[in-house]
Amino acid sequence: MEAMTEEKILSFFQGCIPTDFSSRTQTQADRILRLYAKVREELLQELQKIEGADFKLDTWKRAEGGGGVMSVITEGEVLSKAFVDISIVTGKVPKAAVKHLHQAAKITTDETFTEDYTFLGLSIVCIVHAKNPHVPAGHLNLRVAVMKLNDGAEVGWCGGVMDIHPSYLVPEDVTHFHKTLKDMCDKHDASYYPRFKKWSDEYFFIPHRGERRGLGGIFFDNLMSQEEGNFSFLESCADAFLPAYLPILKAHMCDTYSDQEMAWKQLRNSRYTEFNLMYGEGMKFGLKLSGFQTETLFATVPLTAMWGYKSDPEPGSREDELVQVLRCPREWA
Repeated sequence: MEAMTEEKILSFFQGCIPTDFSSRTQTQADRILRLYAKVREELLQELQKIEGADFKLDTWKRAEGGGGVMSVITEGEVLSKAFVDISIVTGKVPKAAVKHLHQAAKITTDETFTEDYTFLGLSIVCIVHAKNPHVPAGHLNLRVAVMKLNDGAEVGWCGGVMDIHPSYLVPEDVTHFHKTLKDMCDKHDASYYPRFKKWSDEYFFIPHRGERRGLGGIFFDNLMSQEEGNFSFLESCADAFLPAYLPILKAHMCDTYSDQEMAWKQLRNSRYTEFNLMYGEGMKFGLKLSGFQTETLFATVPLTAMWGYKSDPEPGSREDELVQVLRCPREWA
């Protein structure tokens, strides 16, 4: 097990929270970082146990403010690529990125973008791509952002994603994943799951393919970050990912598979890659942000992918069964 403990995570990021933010924001950021450090440790413990090997640790600092702690494995025995990353971004944000943040958070303001803003962003991301084509990719992303406007006001919001990306449809697996998320959401607000599930189906749509990246989960944004109930919801999301995804990974990581099934997985990986590079909001923002570690952004895509030519599956096949659901999302919970 790697030596980057929860306390060392907190020590690494010490001083990353700008002092020109309010004491309330600084306290909240410290609380969020402690949550991320705890979740990171839990995720790594389970994933390293499954892989039977430690993840590689990489830490980096951003000259403009912030940095990251990345733990990653590639070409493992079970996991093709998997990582857990905590990143903090602080300092001035270019106007192009500020406009993106305004749109992402649905901030309505008369600001004319005449100067750079002070920004604080904290995120934790876990993505799992297994070798076996019968294991879906899993994705967790939680983020909190605060932006100081030109008049000194601070606008804060939080968001998150949990979704699943299979190559083959196993209805009971997808139902388990969605039901776990629904049960978690219902403890906070009965409207959350149907709203956030619909948002996920819409967000992960690939227009030029006419299908979704995967079979969704939940996607939410623009929850006011300083409300106690929303912090509690982030905690619940963090706690729900392993119960939702881990049983599926364990159930199929040793399944037998054919060369044809592996080739189909590579085609599905190409869709995952297309979405991330062309439509992923995190990718867009990170590429606009000077000094952000590029390797962290591109770690999100699968290790390998394949683009064929008119590689539509045979009607009625298991591959076609998946594509039909990607084109017309179902209700799973």
